[in-house]
Amino acid sequence: MIYNGVDMHAQVFRSSASQSEVVAFYREAWGAGAVVNEVGDATVLGYREGDYLITVQVSSIGGGSQGSIGVVDTASARPGYEPGKGFPKPMGSLVFNDINYPDDSVPARTVGLRNALSPAQNATFYRERLAAAGWKPADANRCESDSCVMYYARGDSRMTLVMSPVDGQSQVIVNVMQP
Repeated sequence: MIYNGVDMHAQVFRSSASQSEVVAFYREAWGAGAVVNEVGDATVLGYREGDYLITVQVSSIGGGSQGSIGVVDTASARPGYEPGKGFPKPMGSLVFNDINYPDDSVPARTVGLRNALSPAQNATFYRERLAAAGWKPADANRCESDSCVMYYARGDSRMTLVMSPVDGQSQVIVNVMQP
């Protein structure tokens, strides 16, 4: 995947070893270079090796543990990369994630943004912009008391938008699948 303009590879694992045993394994392998943080019930470890930033999030499950490993190639950072570029967004929006999945069977892009508009105002913005770009509603798009879910199609492409309030702002998550 390409996470905010940087190549990233992710994997998940399950182990019969306990969370503390997996954490101890990485602490020993990475030595003093390991950064360890507790995040809720999970332990997140980070380590840099050359141009690669490696993170492992480990939590307990059943009699063992599960985890996710992320490897970021910092040398792949694209100069001048602008998250959300080419995607319509209301004025004043801050894009916090722009993730591309070019290797999936159906290439996809997920954009996350926040702004001061209400979910209903965001829905109106996207209804107008997407209609002008040839996207057609693919389902009964609906806004409830404080959130909206919208589905669109254009040819073989599909788009899902979810708008909800977060910390006094609206968060908009958009997933576009384009074969």
